[in-house]
Amino acid sequence: MNGRSSSARNRQIINFAVFLALTTATWFRLWSPWGLLFIYWIIPNFYSGRAFLVFDVARDEAPLLFWLVQLTWLALGIMMILMDFLPGWA
Repeated sequence: MNGRSSSARNRQIINFAVFLALTTATWFRLWSPWGLLFIYWIIPNFYSGRAFLVFDVARDEAPLLFWLVQLTWLALGIMMILMDFLPGWA
């Protein structure tokens, strides 16, 4: 077994565990894990200059749309977290 297949297997396990955690959180009406995921999604986009909406959005090709998508993910992430900790506000 080489490093690539082991790494791919580890990613699959992590993805499956996160899926189960998010499903469980949703079942218990906990929204902050989703908010953390939304915020996590924007971090690699800053480095790569690419975001995903319905299709790939490149910062070089559509900078306004790229930043609007990033800000939307950030706002949704913050709101989802606040829904758990300040339910009357969100």
